[in-house]
Amino acid sequence: MERSKAESFTAYLEAKQRDRNARGAHPSQSAGTAFSVLAALAANPQLRMGLADLQHAAGMSFFDYSQALKRLQDSGHLTVSGDPGLEVAHLTQLGWDVTALAR
Repeated sequence: MERSKAESFTAYLEAKQRDRNARGAHPSQSAGTAFSVLAALAANPQLRMGLADLQHAAGMSFFDYSQALKRLQDSGHLTVSGDPGLEVAHLTQLGWDVTALAR
């Protein structure tokens, strides 16, 4: 049986977390990754943020951020809505569950 993309990404993040814990690294030291985007959204009380603000909070280059955003949308970890230039990213339940693994 084939795993869904969302389950595969969750398994990947769990493995990364176990690796970080084994090395003694703190989970918030994942700047510049797709998890940085999820963590920034999870830290926001409304679980949503404007795309430009989210890129800044995640500390990523435009290219890396756009790639991570696409992967997170495709896997169901976040959604993006709003008019062009005013788009807002929303953390989904799956995205929230993934960030909870790091806590």
